Amino acid sequence: MMRFFLLCLLILSSHFANSAPPLYPFQNSVRSLSVDEGVTLIKELGYPGIGSVYPQDLAAYQAACSKTGLKVFSIYCSAKVHSTGYTYDAKISKAIALLKGTDAIVELNVQRGDDPLEAHAIALVKQVAADAKAAGLRVILYPHTNDYIERIDHALRIAKATGCDNVGIAFNLCHFLKVQPKDNLTEIVCEAKDRLWSVSLCGADIDGNDWNTLIRPLDEGTFDQTKFLSLLRKQGYDGAIGLQCFGIRLAPRQHLSRSLHAWEKLHSKKTF
Repeated sequence: MMRFFLLCLLILSSHFANSAPPLYPFQNSVRSLSVDEGVTLIKELGYPGIGSVYPQDLAAYQAACSKTGLKVFSIYCSAKVHSTGYTYDAKISKAIALLKGTDAIVELNVQRGDDPLEAHAIALVKQVAADAKAAGLRVILYPHTNDYIERIDHALRIAKATGCDNVGIAFNLCHFLKVQPKDNLTEIVCEAKDRLWSVSLCGADIDGNDWNTLIRPLDEGTFDQTKFLSLLRKQGYDGAIGLQCFGIRLAPRQHLSRSLHAWEKLHSKKTF
């Protein structure tokens, strides 16, 4: 009996060790559809939920996901740092309050105002972190091309400077390849791993220089997804993976079907 029990444990542990992390599409994947149509499509195709939902759309997506048994993985918020302070919309605080009791992540994109100061950026992140803490949530700094925080090392520096234990960072493939194409990806992931709480992927060309080449369906592009996913696993990342879909011109059903099929093929290689 004991031998049978140990065998079952071995099988289960092997199954979970080899299970793929959840892949969820961003809200921009269904931008041409109504909320209900988009969530219904995502459910039909087999995705577990949706992420990077804009604060003003959150209540509608929460309602639609609740009806279909799907999950809101994250919201995408923008704020701006200036020379005299920062701009932080009240709708962000309201959206954070709506997520209380979930494990959704607050993605914060810090934009550049006039002569932004680092001290104001840190103060901004601390305010968002305090709102999130009250709701039991985590904040991740979302590096974005041409914004105040556009590099992963900068995001990591500010996250640490806040002293907040619920502030981490995101890795966004398209923005990394746009802003830091020459940097060592392995070194960056290793350095950030303790605060790397969110990752988003898409098909991309390793030498791409515009969004048409840096944001593609997951079955396109020259970037080695398998190698990167293996790196994440080795560094202990076990969170969900977001699917960046900005600017993709394919119909949502076609794009999301192809990308999910590509994800399943990547996992079938058992390298992550």
